[in-house]
Amino acid sequence: MFYIIGDIHGYFHRLVNLFNKLTKLVKDADTIIFLGDYIDRGPHSYEVIDFLIQISRTAGLNSVFLKGNHEDMFLTYLRGEDSSGAYMINGGDATMRSYIAHCGVFELPEHHRDFFNNLALYYEGDDFIAVHAGLNPGIDSMEEQVDYELLWIREKFFRADKRWDKTIIFGHTPVSYIEHDGQLYVDNERNIIGIDSGVIFGNQLTCLVWPERKIVRG
Repeated sequence: MFYIIGDIHGYFHRLVNLFNKLTKLVKDADTIIFLGDYIDRGPHSYEVIDFLIQISRTAGLNSVFLKGNHEDMFLTYLRGEDSSGAYMINGGDATMRSYIAHCGVFELPEHHRDFFNNLALYYEGDDFIAVHAGLNPGIDSMEEQVDYELLWIREKFFRADKRWDKTIIFGHTPVSYIEHDGQLYVDNERNIIGIDSGVIFGNQLTCLVWPERKIVRG
C-alpha cells in the first residue's frame, strides 16, 4: 500500500495531525510518499522539515520525499541565483522567519541541507507515477522528462488531450484551481489525480491511499 501526501507548505500541525492518523494504518510493507512543497507560506517550515527528517530516519518505515517547485526556488535562492526575487514573492519570507526563530539567524542546519539536496523528482510504481507538478504529455519516457516541468508544469499537463497508461498522482496546483469545489481532483479520462487540497487556503492536508483510492485528511 502507498500513502501519498500532498503539499504541506509549512503547516506543521496539520502534518502531525495527518501523520498521527496514518501511524494507525501504515504497515511495514507500505510506503509513504510526499509530493513536495514542504516549505513557504505557512508559519512552520523549519518544524516540517525536521519532522520529515525524523520520518526518514524511522526504522521500519518506508518513505519517499519528492522535490517541489518551492524547494527548487529555495535551493536557487541559497545558491545566490535568485536575481528576480521570485523566492520571497512566493512565500520564502515565511520560511526565513521560521528558520530565524530556531537558529537566531537565517541558517540551514546540515541535516536540513542534506534533506533538500537528496529529494527525488518522481516515484514510479507498477500502476502509478507520483510527481510534484505533472508530466509533459508529449514525452512518453520518464527518462526524457525535463526536471523543470516535473516541478512546475500546470495546464499543459492536466488539460492535455491524453490518457496516461499509469495513473499520474500530482500536487502543485490546488484542486480548487482546476475545479470549483472539492479537495481532490480525479480525471478518469486522462487517468490523473490531483491531491493538493490547498492548505494555504485553510483546507486540510490530503493523503491518497493507493491503490484503494481512499482519502485520509489531517
